[in-house]
Amino acid sequence: LAECLRASCRVTDTAARFGGDEFAIILPETSEAGARQLAERISSRMAADEEAPRLSVSVGVAVYPRDGASAEKLLTSADRELYRNKAVARAATAAAAPVGELV
Repeated sequence: LAECLRASCRVTDTAARFGGDEFAIILPETSEAGARQLAERISSRMAADEEAPRLSVSVGVAVYPRDGASAEKLLTSADRELYRNKAVARAATAAAAPVGELV
């Protein structure tokens, strides 16, 4: 994951671990669309990685000042979206799971 973040981020971006299995990326002078494109690039690279263990990526994006005027509020907003996206992904995975037949 660290290599993927290095390859995906610009020199002006800052990526750091933000808890056990969470990372935060600060993207100065980046639009929301640009942040979402970066998230998609990272997600695609991680999905294409054949190395074990396989990792999935869930993302929450927060934009200054719309989603918060302080670092704490921005991180809270991003964290809220992250957990909404995780819940949606779990629901999609459950819906896509094959249904077994009882014999």
